[in-house]
Amino acid sequence: MKRLIAFAAVLLLSASTAFATDVASGAAGAMDLTNSTGFELHGDHTTATLSTALIGKCSTGVGISWQTSINAYALATQHKSGTKAYGSSYDSTAIYVVEDDLTPGTEVDDLTASDTSDFLSGWKKL
Repeated sequence: MKRLIAFAAVLLLSASTAFATDVASGAAGAMDLTNSTGFELHGDHTTATLSTALIGKCSTGVGISWQTSINAYALATQHKSGTKAYGSSYDSTAIYVVEDDLTPGTEVDDLTASDTSDFLSGWKKL
């Protein structure tokens, strides 16, 4: 339950219209559980850089995939030793979960849309 509350809080805090991330590997938006976990999410209404407001940070070992547009976002998170991924988007009050025979360290597919359309096939509402 604590994880769900924390995940919901991150989603609410990340409702900024511009995003930036601390991406050393250059894989912005893509989940990479092997090399890129523990991302920081920064936001600002006009531009977002590493020096703008920190609005969220993944725990060590947690990867994130996201898609954004001017007024929309979708996020999915997964722990590198976990078998489930969780996601949501700006146009949904639901938190979605997928456990598609994932083995630890195998990433869920990256998000391709900034709305709930990625969560309509294979994902279940919590």
